Amino acid sequence: MRLVLWDIDHTLVATRGVGRDAHVGHAAELRERGVALPGASLLLDSLAGSAGVVQTVVTGNVRAVAEIKLGVFGLDRHIEWTAGAFGEDADERADLVRLALRRAGDVPPDQAVLLGDTPADVAAGCAAGVPVIGVATGRSTTADLEAAGATRVLADLTDADRVIRWVMA
Repeated sequence: MRLVLWDIDHTLVATRGVGRDAHVGHAAELRERGVALPGASLLLDSLAGSAGVVQTVVTGNVRAVAEIKLGVFGLDRHIEWTAGAFGEDADERADLVRLALRRAGDVPPDQAVLLGDTPADVAAGCAAGVPVIGVATGRSTTADLEAAGATRVLADLTDADRVIRWVMA
């Protein structure tokens, strides 16, 4: 099994200011102003077709908001929500990573990979022993993510073949 832990904001989607207060009433505005980031949909689909891969999220969003953010852009179809960890579960991001590992069936950290766009995402993965692929699609640069200790770093998710190779490594 390979557990893929996705951050949501600025890794899979850009909410352009709608995301912080997103709820059912804001879904239309999110759809209008936000966007799935380039390569996200293809990558989620491609990984879903790989044997033994389980995809979930590790996010500071509460679960209901996470579901809306991904659902609005059709990115929710391959997410195993019961294995995820959300803002209401813990205050520390590393604790969310550890919780997702447990919820996915006590997956060893070396059988997981976290994809995130901030040094905080990288630090959380590293603290939990999970390799991290930094994705510089948010405010952090590739240099920021490398300095934070990311195992590998990408400018974006558009090179699906490379991301899949790295995820499965």
